[in-house]
Amino acid sequence: MYKLMIVDDEPLERRGLRKIIQRTFFNIDFVEDAKNGKDAIEKVRLYLPDIILMDIKMPGTTGLEAQRNIARIFPHIKTIILTAYSDFSYAQESIKYGVVDYLLKPVRPDDLKNSINNAIELLTKDKTMDSYHKPLTVGGENILKNVLNYIQNNYCTQLNLNTVAEYAHFNPQYFSRFFKKEVGVTFTEYVAKLKIDKAKRLLSETDYPIHRIATELGFSDSAYFNKVFIKFENQPPNKYKQMIRKDDHFLSVTNNYNEI
Repeated sequence: MYKLMIVDDEPLERRGLRKIIQRTFFNIDFVEDAKNGKDAIEKVRLYLPDIILMDIKMPGTTGLEAQRNIARIFPHIKTIILTAYSDFSYAQESIKYGVVDYLLKPVRPDDLKNSINNAIELLTKDKTMDSYHKPLTVGGENILKNVLNYIQNNYCTQLNLNTVAEYAHFNPQYFSRFFKKEVGVTFTEYVAKLKIDKAKRLLSETDYPIHRIATELGFSDSAYFNKVFIKFENQPPNKYKQMIRKDDHFLSVTNNYNEI
């Protein structure tokens, strides 16, 4: 069941909305109505509704002012704005405060039904995201360790975020945020750094040409490999190889001199 609050300073409007909703929805419980914006803020804290039908123009604290406060503290609540004013600026401002829909009065039953259905769909998606989050509260460190091991064993392939998210049984969008929060860099940056570190070893320890190294590291082509290498090392891979060879030659000469 979903809890719904009606916020409107007109008693007749509140009763009319309630009747429309009761005829259409059987999975909604009504919490106590609010008569103005200030009343809404107080009652939201008390009843924690899932959905709010909010009149935009009310005495004292307006609907938008109330929604701004509510969205800051309870961002999961889905608010539908109701107004007799068709001014587009109201709609624009309401979007900034997390409003999911904007309906003109008098509200048509079909429009109200569609808006509430949209709000319920968003709530369902939020619950799905929460279900991905729950395992982290129990074994987040183990999950991260397994993910990093998986990346370490596969980063030389054309590994992407969706593949690793699927391996970890996460939604890709949530996995992206989780990875950045836990590791401190994005998934793409982390994998690219592993590839470049391996490239530096290959450049210093083998005579492989650049195109072979790019292929072995899973880059789509040499040009993209060069671009990523420059991003991390501030020089292209061929210049890095020349520098390494010069350093090795210098060390070799120095060692021979010392032996003499």
